[in-house]
Amino acid sequence: MADAEAEAAPRAEMARLVAALRGRLWQLQTELCEQEVSEASSRAYCRGFCQTLLHYAGSRGASEHILPFLEVYRISIQSFANARPYLTTECEDVLLVLGRLVLSCFELLLSIPESELPHEVWLEFHQSIQDSHDALLEFGNNNLQVLVDITREGVWKNPVLMKILSQQPVETEEANKLITREGPSFLQMRIKHLMKSNCIPQATFLSKLCADCPDIANVASFRQAYITCVCSMLPNEDSIKEIAKVDCKEVLDIICNLESEGQENTAFILCTTYLTHQLQTANVYCSCFFPRGPLFCCSTQQKRDQPHPFDS
Repeated sequence: MADAEAEAAPRAEMARLVAALRGRLWQLQTELCEQEVSEASSRAYCRGFCQTLLHYAGSRGASEHILPFLEVYRISIQSFANARPYLTTECEDVLLVLGRLVLSCFELLLSIPESELPHEVWLEFHQSIQDSHDALLEFGNNNLQVLVDITREGVWKNPVLMKILSQQPVETEEANKLITREGPSFLQMRIKHLMKSNCIPQATFLSKLCADCPDIANVASFRQAYITCVCSMLPNEDSIKEIAKVDCKEVLDIICNLESEGQENTAFILCTTYLTHQLQTANVYCSCFFPRGPLFCCSTQQKRDQPHPFDS
């Protein structure tokens, strides 16, 4: 009896959450439709839309349970697609909000084990995303294509991606095709998720493929992810060789980025490993471009050894 009541409570909370979200989004759309299409009305809608999504996605019922959280995104995407005829891209917020909405939903899907979702829920979510995608395509917006693809195939079940994650040999052409289809932002999310999940070999392989892909204009973030993964596998002779191959200017940039991101331990490991190799090989050229190296190592080590003011 108690168990049944415990299971019913989240379902009731989910129903209230969904109803309230639908009501608020419908109100925003109604207010938008009553105005002429303009930058001002589009900006006001986008502001209200974002505030609504933040409120309901951050509510206890949504954040603690998978289904409500997923439903919040499904309804929000559907609502935005319905409002699209009354929005103008002369307001830059329209495409910005749509892009961030897709990225946030993609990030959520990466963390949801498909085995925890009832099959009918997954099918309904996919169909809803497909319908919203078709509606947005009429206005030239292809943003939802990546969500259509991964909800059709499975988030981690693309055949080429499965080869990459199992570290099987992958043809360069098919790897580049997958990388180009998903795009840098979504691949960066995949790599960060793999690193966070401690799937370092998989993250290393994927980041290396992305860094070597000629179709990505700016590979700096993938190079940094790759070097970060390599650092986590030290001490390892192959890892040291990989780090030694990197240009010293690039190593310095990565160290500075890691330090600014609060990854001081990784920055320290990279710095000491790289400088040790350069000293062992008597690479004077590199020292010209790496004047901060020894000082950085010392200052970072000092930070590592210094007790935290809240430590007892």
